[in-house]
Amino acid sequence: MRYPLRTGMTLSVILLLFLAFNLVWVVKLPDLRQDFSQQQTNTLSPAALHLLTTLESPLDFYYFNSSIPAKKSILKHYAKRVEEKLRAFEHAANGRINLHIIDPTPFSEDAYKAGLYGLRDQPGFFGLIGAREGQTAQRIESFNPENEPLLEYEISHLITQLLHPEPAIVGLLSGLPAGASIEPLVLELHRHFDLLELEPTADHVPSRIKTLMLVHPRGLPEKTLYAIDQFVLGGGKLLMFIDPLDKGGSKTTSSATRLDGLLAGWGVSMPSNKVLVDPTYAPSEHQPATFTLPRQAMNTRDVSTWKLGTVTVSNSGALFSLDKSRAIFTPLLRSSRQSLLIDSDAVGSALPTRGEPHVIAARLEGPAYSAFADGFGGRPPGLQKAAQIHVVVVADTDMLSEPPGESARNANKLFVMNALDNLAAPQALADIRPRAVAGHSLKLLAKRREAAERAYRDQAAELERRLARTEKEWQRLNPDVTALGTESVDTSTQLQALNKERLRLPMELHTLKNTLYAPVQRLERNVKLLVIVPLPALLCLIAWGLFRRRRRRWPVPPSAFY
Repeated sequence: MRYPLRTGMTLSVILLLFLAFNLVWVVKLPDLRQDFSQQQTNTLSPAALHLLTTLESPLDFYYFNSSIPAKKSILKHYAKRVEEKLRAFEHAANGRINLHIIDPTPFSEDAYKAGLYGLRDQPGFFGLIGAREGQTAQRIESFNPENEPLLEYEISHLITQLLHPEPAIVGLLSGLPAGASIEPLVLELHRHFDLLELEPTADHVPSRIKTLMLVHPRGLPEKTLYAIDQFVLGGGKLLMFIDPLDKGGSKTTSSATRLDGLLAGWGVSMPSNKVLVDPTYAPSEHQPATFTLPRQAMNTRDVSTWKLGTVTVSNSGALFSLDKSRAIFTPLLRSSRQSLLIDSDAVGSALPTRGEPHVIAARLEGPAYSAFADGFGGRPPGLQKAAQIHVVVVADTDMLSEPPGESARNANKLFVMNALDNLAAPQALADIRPRAVAGHSLKLLAKRREAAERAYRDQAAELERRLARTEKEWQRLNPDVTALGTESVDTSTQLQALNKERLRLPMELHTLKNTLYAPVQRLERNVKLLVIVPLPALLCLIAWGLFRRRRRRWPVPPSAFY
């Protein structure tokens, strides 16, 4: 009896020590974490970590995530990933961020506060409120799974708004002729930025301006182009809208040549007097040069297209990356595969049937060279090259005016705001790049679940309509007072049939739902078994192996069994 007793006592002591360790010592151990994801998607980037080091006072994050049945499964899974990302921010901030997770129920005080602070109920709340003592609260109205590559930037942008509530300084330099209708956009820029408007004849960019919006440089004199050249090479950030058409006429031929040289120094070219026509995206065949770019025509991994649904362009040109350029050319907006680049005077005539996609807007980053190698105006040459420039070029200026329709106006304004906000952001935020979203292990499961939901909606629609008609007919034939006579008997018989139908149709809906969701539920069970069972089974095998080894070393005498 000694060996079984000794084994039992040993196991009891080990169990007690394990419980004591968890209750007493585990809280004193350091919080060790390891990210085993393929692309380190659960780890904050060095730029985000650097941003957190600039926190001087605590921030409070209020994460509103409604767990309502009507919420789509894809949103539920994304909500978990958002929470994990927020916890990563909280952990990396070393006590400077306090995360509060709130599940607001309908008509509760939490739901009232969420709506009061501007979060969107769609249905249920899925947003974030950031607060800092002495500052106005900032918000993310709603998280969108389509913007997951920008999730880290989105949260970091909110932190930057809390740290730097003052508007960024942005310069505006326009070469458009008088009467050009961009005044509504300029008013919007004044509301969001500390906007400084420069004269079209300016020969330098003030040093306090670090971000410049340039519109239609074809109408600018050569000395102003030289100022822009030096501004970009000196580290200034530029958002340029350039039109392929010469609106109002260039000042001189040399100005047009210098402008082409300016673009070439940055590694890009745009043919003049050639416009894009796109029969796929154009709403009317009579105006093929005016078209609306959908979401799939955008670079969804760039901040400039953040929360953007469409962009409307008109008489736009096309941008081409030069082969000799070492700058990184990142397309932001593209036309469809059926688009054509044609002479401006050929718009409206018969078009070829074959086309190709063209770049309408692009981001340029990398080495660049000056277009004024010999200086300008008798002055010695200025900056001749730069190791890194930050330029966004858009081959259209009509998008800045008033396009038809309120939604088109708002979408175009949002594109401009996104691009300027990113260029004018503090360097700690600007360095945060979109993160690649790795394929999740349960992606197949999510697709199967969405397919089951679609199939159920399609097949249940007719049953639900029949049930609604049955309910309506039953209420019509079931008044408070029923007349006596033969008609009463007929109505009673009809009511009995309707009652049977009212019971049968919900049962059919339930059976249909179980049938369509059964494969998904089986797959879920199998996945859970694959995730849960292996580790305990492995531990059991190890324990069994140790037990067998111990028995071989210390065999139990036969007398122990009597």
